[in-house]
Amino acid sequence: MARYTLEELSAKISGSKIANCKEPSKIVIETVSPVSPGAPSSISFLANKKILSDAKKTSSSAVLTTEEFAKELEVPCLIVAKPDLVLAQVLDLVYPPHSYPNVVEPTAFVHPSAKLGKNCYVGHHVSVGEMTEIGDNTILENGARIGRGVKIGEGSHVGPNSVIHHGVIIGKRFISHGNSTIGGDGFRFVFAEGKHNKIPQVGTVRIGNDVEIGSNSAIDRGGLEDTVIGDGCKFDNLVHIGHNCVLGKNVVIAGWTGLAGSTVVEDNVTIGGGCGLADHIRIPSGTIIGGGTSVRNTPPKADIYVGWDYGLTFPEFQKLRVNIRNVVNFQKWARRIKAMEQKLGLSSEE
Repeated sequence: MARYTLEELSAKISGSKIANCKEPSKIVIETVSPVSPGAPSSISFLANKKILSDAKKTSSSAVLTTEEFAKELEVPCLIVAKPDLVLAQVLDLVYPPHSYPNVVEPTAFVHPSAKLGKNCYVGHHVSVGEMTEIGDNTILENGARIGRGVKIGEGSHVGPNSVIHHGVIIGKRFISHGNSTIGGDGFRFVFAEGKHNKIPQVGTVRIGNDVEIGSNSAIDRGGLEDTVIGDGCKFDNLVHIGHNCVLGKNVVIAGWTGLAGSTVVEDNVTIGGGCGLADHIRIPSGTIIGGGTSVRNTPPKADIYVGWDYGLTFPEFQKLRVNIRNVVNFQKWARRIKAMEQKLGLSSEE
């Protein structure tokens, strides 16, 4: 961790200013803490009115917030326009990322025909295949496997034990966390003569710039065409992208979600955790799919979809839940009416 005064921290953050503090050079910042309860020598973060009351009671030495919220507080404040975005900068200042040396570790293997850019780190037991190109300032953590003919753009970071299969093309500033797999075979078999016959997958995976992939995620290579991941996509842990899927820009997918093959997801779509998307469908740009949703058909328009089947919008799903509850209650009422009829000696037609 690094140590700053509030004055020094403000000088590091462009456009920031200090409020509620006459001597910012005496306010020491050593950690970043939640606003409740906060901690001495810590800076906290406030961007939501819901926790404003907590911020008024915080034990932290300073609060990163907006000018509007700073007027409601007595604690020293570091004012910025977008505190949720600047928080990342503050975290990097107070908790500097690990610095990797420019070295190929002795247990690593780099094929003679491979090209490593400037200032790269190749960790222990890493292998880099023939004719592969690794961009400048790239980190390959311990145990990573990079196949033949792969291209990885500058400023990338491949996590430990990740596997990038042959021919995969990756843009700049790519991040994969541990044990992710990119470019493995798509799931395609034809049942004939009493067995499942494997169909070769001869496409590849193409990934844009600024993409991040969580731990234990898998992106299959295309069958005849390529699997494509657009710029700015962010995947949580345990996400699976099937073969021939095409994802646009800035698609966000939470954990335990799977996309079946040949599905198209347009730009700026958000998919919650534990979702399943059927094959050969298209998700319109700007759509939000709630956690645990099953989408079997192409939604008719961009909207918020939730539920188990057939792409219901959120209001439609709420109505469905009410109707299901009414059906369940109706069965209870029917049994009670039948019991009352029996007690009264009444007969009813079934």
